[in-house]
Amino acid sequence: MILYVLRYWPTASETFVTGEVAEWVRRGRPVGVLALGARADGAWADPIPGVPTLRLPRGLASATAWARWPSRDRRLAGWQGQRVAARVAWCVAQLRDWGITRVHAHFAGEAAEVAWAVADALGVPWSVTTHAVDLFVPRPSLTAVLAGCPTVTTICRHHQRWLADRGVVAAYVPCGVDDRFFATAPDPDAPFRVICVARDVPKKGLDALVPACRRVGVPLRLVADAPRWAGPGVAVGALPPRDIPAALAASSVFALACRQAPSGDRDGLPVAILEALAVGLPVIASAVAGVPEVVDEAVGRLVPPDDARALEDALAASREPGWRGSRMAAARQRVRGRTRAAQVDALRAAWGEPVTGGPEEDGNRPRSG
Repeated sequence: MILYVLRYWPTASETFVTGEVAEWVRRGRPVGVLALGARADGAWADPIPGVPTLRLPRGLASATAWARWPSRDRRLAGWQGQRVAARVAWCVAQLRDWGITRVHAHFAGEAAEVAWAVADALGVPWSVTTHAVDLFVPRPSLTAVLAGCPTVTTICRHHQRWLADRGVVAAYVPCGVDDRFFATAPDPDAPFRVICVARDVPKKGLDALVPACRRVGVPLRLVADAPRWAGPGVAVGALPPRDIPAALAASSVFALACRQAPSGDRDGLPVAILEALAVGLPVIASAVAGVPEVVDEAVGRLVPPDDARALEDALAASREPGWRGSRMAAARQRVRGRTRAAQVDALRAAWGEPVTGGPEEDGNRPRSG
């Protein structure tokens, strides 16, 4: 069994995790989850049958001081100090009979700290996928976690270079897109509107996108739990992941004005962009981190972050006759092959497992449409 250690489970905003887990289950590979916490939007996440979940009791999950854990790797001691044993001893006692052969964490933060200690106690290998906030607003443990992890993976080439500059070798494991997006296409009869799917946090730049759409006079569908942005020309409301493909299909252009937040946080490569491209929507987005790896003039427009004029010009251009034409076909082609199956295959390769013909393969891989 692969044990996933996750800060939040489930959460609708991390479909890159739920999709990866679902693909393992589809292949018949046993998966379990150790959840450190949960988010309210987890009620909207797509359920994945057959995934046992162990949740830390509230007292353990919120503890700020753990007793020392006698790890075999003493590099843990410098940043863990008195913090580990209560949690890890409890977790290991519950997990002993699960048949765990590998531990994997998403985000090189608290989940990776716990994954390292649990894997160490169980005597199994562990790995971590790095994303964004874990690198750019790091916990004090980040250097030790990355140095102590046998297999570090990351979601975009930008991060791979960023990590290499700091002496960390990371395998590239791009996020995959649910087949439902490849099976969906924009409605040619739908009225023109821009759509954005994002959380209402500073790095997503909703405070830049909403005013820009209003100044240009383009209607915006903002799929977010962000009622403060509702008003003239802007429809706001969150949706469960299963309803996102239809919302994209009823739209004309996807836009995301991402930026580096004051905290240093920024996006890696938002899966929402990949999903929009898979549907066939042109994308207007800011040139942050890994975004330029998939967005350019062929599929939309790349603008400098926090450049209001450039964003407005791009939104205005998207309404011009013929602007969307070739970009729609190119958008889908740009992400062709970025399936969940490909994501898991890349992760298996990083682990040193064969990517075809393995015991869990069922010969029925999703197609990228």
